[in-house]
Amino acid sequence: MKAQLKDSDIHTDYQINRVSVALGARVEGIDVSEDSSRETIDLLRDLMLKHHLLVLPDQQLNALELESFGRRWGELLTHPATKHRDTQFVQWIGSSGEGRKFRFFPGSHPAGGGWHSDMTWHSTPPKYTGLLAKRLPSTGGDTIFSNQHLAYDTLPGELKENIEEKKAFHTGKVFGPDVEDSIHPVVRRHDETGEKALYVNPNFTKYVVGMPADESESLLFRIFSHHVRPEFTYRHRWNVNDLVLWDNRSVMHYAIADYSEQRIMHRIVVQGNVPH
Repeated sequence: MKAQLKDSDIHTDYQINRVSVALGARVEGIDVSEDSSRETIDLLRDLMLKHHLLVLPDQQLNALELESFGRRWGELLTHPATKHRDTQFVQWIGSSGEGRKFRFFPGSHPAGGGWHSDMTWHSTPPKYTGLLAKRLPSTGGDTIFSNQHLAYDTLPGELKENIEEKKAFHTGKVFGPDVEDSIHPVVRRHDETGEKALYVNPNFTKYVVGMPADESESLLFRIFSHHVRPEFTYRHRWNVNDLVLWDNRSVMHYAIADYSEQRIMHRIVVQGNVPH
C-alpha cells in the first residue's frame, strides 16, 4: 500500500507491506541518510505504533549517521557492553556464533534462552531499538521477534488476574557488577496506546517480587512458555544494510546463534520512561 500522510505530495513512493500476521512492516523507498525529516519520522512513528516493528532495507549508514538518525527518535542510551570506536551511542555487536548459549535465568530452565527485551534492567529502559546489519554469515544469524501485546491478550483469564498487579526484579549484572537492577511491572501499559503487554523475559527477569522462590519460578515459567508461541512471532532473515527498528516496550527478540562466520551489527537504543 502507499504511505498515507497529511500532505499527499510528500513521500508518495513509499511502499509499506506487512511481514507477518503477528507484527512488522517492511518500508521501502526511504533513505534515512537523505531524509530524516519530521514528516518522515512522524510517519515511521505512526507505523511503529501499528506494526511494532519496521524493516527499512538498504540503509547505508556509518555509525555517526546511525546515531544521528536515532536522535530523531529521542535521547539515546549507552550500553555497558561493546561500543563503536566512533561513538559511545552506537553499540558494536560482533560474533562468530559458535553455538554460544545464554543461561541467565536462575537454574537450567528450558525457557532460559536468549529471549529478551533490551535493557529491562535499566530504570528507564529503551522504548525503541534499532539494529543495522553490517556483515552477515553466508547462512544463519536470523533474529526472531515476539509481539507481547498478543502474548498478553491470549493469556488464560486466571493467569491475567494473577499477574495484574505484580512486579518483577530485573538485573543487568551479566554486563558487570556496576550495572543497575530495577523492578518493573510484570504487565506493562504502553505509554502511547495504553495497550497492555507482558514485560518479563528469561535473560534479565530473576523473580517476582513478594513471592516464594518456587512459586515465582513456576509463575515465570508459565509466562515464558507462553509468550514466544510461534503465532506471536516474526523471523527476520537479514540482508546487509537492513535497518530493523522495533518497539522495545511491546516486542521481545532472540538472536539465533546458528552460524560460524562473522556477524556484525550496529545498535542504537532510545531512552524510554519508567514502565508502569
